[in-house]
Amino acid sequence: MSEARTVLVALKESGAAVFAQSLKPDSLIPSVARAIEVNESEDENERKKRFHTPRLVSKGAHFAYTVPERRPHYKPILTSQKALDELNLKMDKELMDLVNGAKAFIDDQKGIFPYSMAYAGFQFGQFAGQLGDGRVVNIFDLPDKNGVTQTLQLKGAGLTPFSRFADGKAVIRSSIREFIVSEALHHIGIPSTRALQLTSLPETQAVRSINEPCAIYCRFAPSWIRLGNFDLCRYRQDHQSLVELSDFCIREVFKNGQDFPKSVSPEAFKHDFFPDKDEEDSSTNKSALPNIEDATKYELFFRHVVNLNAESVAYWQSYGFLNGVLNTDNTSILGLAMDFGPFSFLDKFQPQYTPNHDDVERRYSFANQPTAVWWNLTKFAQALTTLIGAGPKHIDNIVDKGIDALTDEVQEDIVGRANSVILSAGNEYKFRFTVNYARIMSERLGIDLGIPRHITDENLSKVADKASEFNKIILEPLLQLLYVSQVDYNNFFVKLQGYQGSLKIKDGEGFETIDPELLGIFFNERQVSKLRKHAAGAPDADSGETRILVESIETLQTWIHDFTALASPDSNSRYLVAKKVNPLFTPRAFIFEQVIESLAVKQKDKLDDPVSSIDVSYLQKLYNMSVNPYDSEKWDDTLRPEVVSSWTTHGDDDAKFMKQLSCSS
Repeated sequence: MSEARTVLVALKESGAAVFAQSLKPDSLIPSVARAIEVNESEDENERKKRFHTPRLVSKGAHFAYTVPERRPHYKPILTSQKALDELNLKMDKELMDLVNGAKAFIDDQKGIFPYSMAYAGFQFGQFAGQLGDGRVVNIFDLPDKNGVTQTLQLKGAGLTPFSRFADGKAVIRSSIREFIVSEALHHIGIPSTRALQLTSLPETQAVRSINEPCAIYCRFAPSWIRLGNFDLCRYRQDHQSLVELSDFCIREVFKNGQDFPKSVSPEAFKHDFFPDKDEEDSSTNKSALPNIEDATKYELFFRHVVNLNAESVAYWQSYGFLNGVLNTDNTSILGLAMDFGPFSFLDKFQPQYTPNHDDVERRYSFANQPTAVWWNLTKFAQALTTLIGAGPKHIDNIVDKGIDALTDEVQEDIVGRANSVILSAGNEYKFRFTVNYARIMSERLGIDLGIPRHITDENLSKVADKASEFNKIILEPLLQLLYVSQVDYNNFFVKLQGYQGSLKIKDGEGFETIDPELLGIFFNERQVSKLRKHAAGAPDADSGETRILVESIETLQTWIHDFTALASPDSNSRYLVAKKVNPLFTPRAFIFEQVIESLAVKQKDKLDDPVSSIDVSYLQKLYNMSVNPYDSEKWDDTLRPEVVSSWTTHGDDDAKFMKQLSCSS
């Protein structure tokens, strides 16, 4: 790897702002030259009007130029060294000033000036109109060490043209949570946006339920485009803007479609490989839909976004991660976890759990996440209808003329083909999600199902059969056991991977046929005690729970038999598969509470003082553990060693589990 660069050298060599250079700005500031003129103006009212006054931007605009609001002080709190290494940058004063928002990098020759994106969104199922980056400023693009372009942006950077009724600020508690979880997800292996720098803002406070200290948070991703960008085009009925945005995504974000799903015909997914139990095979009654084998680039683009999101949601479900607010404006075209609401990891397997206190209908509960994301993707399809429905026959005319090309005959063709594309994509979404979910969960159990990463027409049925068999025989009964026992969800897999004892069922009846150590992985001590009392014939006032436990032992016996038939008999072989995918640590809600209290509560006065030193040892420890989830030796034994046990082995203290938070940040 080449030596880390200073940011000014990197920007000189390869800095860009591809989104802003390729798409349309709000007409109030129509060019970088005009943005520079406003920025250098001594008229603060003019700057405020054009950069920091919320408004409806002009039709066709994909973004608006703006700059971070000036703050009286900036106090760095935490840098992600892993992210810094990924960007191949060295931290110096110039970079710190840029990622704090104290300075803005501007280059008229390269066309670089900070900006905020325009988008709309469906929030909790209701269309919310124009939204946009209400407290986010994109500052520039740089290639990372692998040559992937990353867009850096600042959250909590102040008012933008899209702030609506908000204040453009981010409180430090939510900034800590987002910073840590994005890095944690990435290092677990879950597609996510990244975090680079967390900076407190002394003497800058936000009014929430109380006055709270604020922060600014630098994050990055290959693209920040979300489904809501396309919702905005549909809302405005702006065909030209839609085509420009779609072409940009295909050309720049997806590198001219080099990874688009061309090896599997969409016709293959007119068959539902994983029909719901209460549904007939979705291929019935669909024969009249148009054939869609000859796909346009827009259809392939749509399918690719569908697939990326399906596979990402499979990671969320496998690791028990919940975003908290899965609106269309929080759904990435890259399938990245982004713009986290009151997120959480499952402490216990409770499918109806939502970490969002305000989600009273449980729209975004753990069980509903796959369906919620598909619903978002149907809104994406509706925004793209004219492009994904045009087909090779009409696409050139539609791109050029838009709705002017929609004769009755053409409209009928488009509706028919779009319906066919969406049906196929729905089945493909289910296929990609289910297969990836089975693959990850089998690996968490130490089983390699041999599911190929590259899916073709030839192996579709075989892969589906393999995933179906695993889900039915191994996964469904296992999740039922975890639902009954309520042992720690992620720690269960860690404990099982470390189990070296016998998986053989001994002669006899009941729980005594199972190795006590193995039994203790599936059930807690209180439950095992109940089983012992039941076996001894002791009266039990809680006969309902005891009966369920006894039935669960029968399920476990069958499960062990089926598991041993599928898994390697060698515990070390299973361990080698499982240890790569079972994190030893996941940041939980109660841990965030401790860390945030150590900073935002106990040191609130120091946070508000520009010169006071702050003890960030708890936050640094949380960062160390979050970015090294598979290697405890990198957690730094010299730093807060006393928290490791309580943060990794949680016991049965129900008061600290399955917490909920509000959306306030």
